[in-house]
Amino acid sequence: MEGTDGAGDSVDRINEWLGAWQLNQSYAQDRDRGEARRIWARVAFAALDGAEQAGYPTKNADAGRFHLRALLIVDLTPDDDPLWSPDQLASDVLEALPLGLEQARAWVTDWRMRPRHEIAALRTCKNLLGPMEPIADRLAAGPVRAQINRWLDLRAHLP
Repeated sequence: MEGTDGAGDSVDRINEWLGAWQLNQSYAQDRDRGEARRIWARVAFAALDGAEQAGYPTKNADAGRFHLRALLIVDLTPDDDPLWSPDQLASDVLEALPLGLEQARAWVTDWRMRPRHEIAALRTCKNLLGPMEPIADRLAAGPVRAQINRWLDLRAHLP
């Protein structure tokens, strides 16, 4: 595109990758595809990686990945791949959270009065924790499960 700063090209690349993500995600969500759903999910994750490299926000990509992983953990029998481990997903979610639990607890009490970027951080926590609700009971007893349970207790109060 002559005379542009390239921003439109980046948006086009992101949208192309997101189109690939959505198509492959739909195949991964199709219960009639059985175990092949894991393969479709991996292709979908690769598309999200491409979207991220083109400028798509990591927090959005992580939310998509985490939701799809949780769905397949619920729907398919466990295997030895850490990608489909409830405990690994919980660890990945905790690592991706932009705030610590105590900081989130402090901010949530008066979140409506907080600056926009703090509200956005709380909202990101809520979005990233969503996939943990259907699989929390599948986590092994221990510190990760305890941490997830504390976060899930707080999640209902997040904006």
